Amino acid sequence: MVKGTNKGIVIAIVAALIVIAVMVAAITYIIREERYGQTQATDGGQQSPEAGTGEIDPAIFEQIENNTPEEETVATRPSGWYGLYESSGEPEHETGLESASAECDDVYAWIEIPGGGIDYPIAYCEDAEDPFYFTHDIHGNPDDKGMIITDSMNSDDFSDPLTLIYGHNPEDGTMFAGLHRFRDSDFFEENQCINIYLSDAELKYRIYACFTGSADNMLLAYDFNDPAQFGEFFDGLEDIRDLSANFREEARPSFGDHVIGLVTHCDDENKRLFVYGVLDEVRY
Repeated sequence: MVKGTNKGIVIAIVAALIVIAVMVAAITYIIREERYGQTQATDGGQQSPEAGTGEIDPAIFEQIENNTPEEETVATRPSGWYGLYESSGEPEHETGLESASAECDDVYAWIEIPGGGIDYPIAYCEDAEDPFYFTHDIHGNPDDKGMIITDSMNSDDFSDPLTLIYGHNPEDGTMFAGLHRFRDSDFFEENQCINIYLSDAELKYRIYACFTGSADNMLLAYDFNDPAQFGEFFDGLEDIRDLSANFREEARPSFGDHVIGLVTHCDDENKRLFVYGVLDEVRY
């Protein structure tokens, strides 16, 4: 009798376990169906990866791409010495440098003096004693007005401590005739900038001085790579006896500065008019 009772108990336990297993399976199915329905309601009825398709919705990639921050644009530094300077912005003036250099291989820069009426290409002359483009135009034709030039006493990238730039003083007011306007103190005060444009940068110079001085070439008399001689030359400018001379003391060059000297003729054939500028900023 006891043996039959034990067998009935075992059967009852097994039946109970089967019922419990069926209930668990049913509950799991219901929960899964509810989650699937919520997912469809959320993404507009599109099937999610959890639905068993094994595919990823392309919209997910689009969302990731739209949320990815754009890379910062890094300015390309020029390869020349001026690339060591931080750029203060984009060049501010469109020039004809590209077309002028296409016409003449010796054109390598452009000079602009806002307010001074000077806006010309610069040609490089290998012969410093008889510079070709000082008596010829951009096409190589003889021309008394010539071009704005630098010569082989300087490099052709304005990297020297002092670079001299030459231009004629014709009666029609072109070329470097406008430099004489800087002899007027009011004009000198209001116009302070000289821009030199290269193929990959703009060099902005602040005008330091305008005066008439000896026609002798100071690049032969001074070694501007020597701090003592550099200082001696610019100290001596303060002793110039020129009633129309103008100086901007806060722009006075120090050794290590890059200086340009613009040179043209004046009434006295033994003298020249000079306008000096000190590199103030670089744009590229």
